[in-house]
Amino acid sequence: MQSVIRNQKDVEPVKNPKHNEVYGRLLTKQEENGRLSAHLTTVKPGGEILPHTHEVLEVIYVIEGEGSALINGERKKAEKGTIIAANAGSEHGLINVGESDLVLYCVFSPGIA
Repeated sequence: MQSVIRNQKDVEPVKNPKHNEVYGRLLTKQEENGRLSAHLTTVKPGGEILPHTHEVLEVIYVIEGEGSALINGERKKAEKGTIIAANAGSEHGLINVGESDLVLYCVFSPGIA
C-alpha cells in the first residue's frame, strides 16, 4: 500500500460504458490501497447509473445536483449532502433529475478497479 495525494484535475474523466451519460475519475486505485478505492462520478442531466450490484460496500456522497436514488427497490430523493450506503449485494442506482450535473464522491471497500 502507498499513500496518495491527487487532485481530481489530474485525472481524466472516463465515460462509463455500463451506464447512461456517466463519467468517472478514479482518484485512488485498488493497487494503491487495497482497503478502498475512491471515485469522483458525474452524471449528466437526464443520465442514469443503472441499477446494479457489487460484491463490496459502496458509499456515495452527493456533492452537488439533484438525483433520485434507488436502493433495494426503494427510491428516495438524493441532493447535496445526501449519503447512500449500498452494502455488498444491494441493488442500487441513481438518476439525475436536475438541470445540472449530479456530482458524487464514491468510496468502495474493499477497493475496486
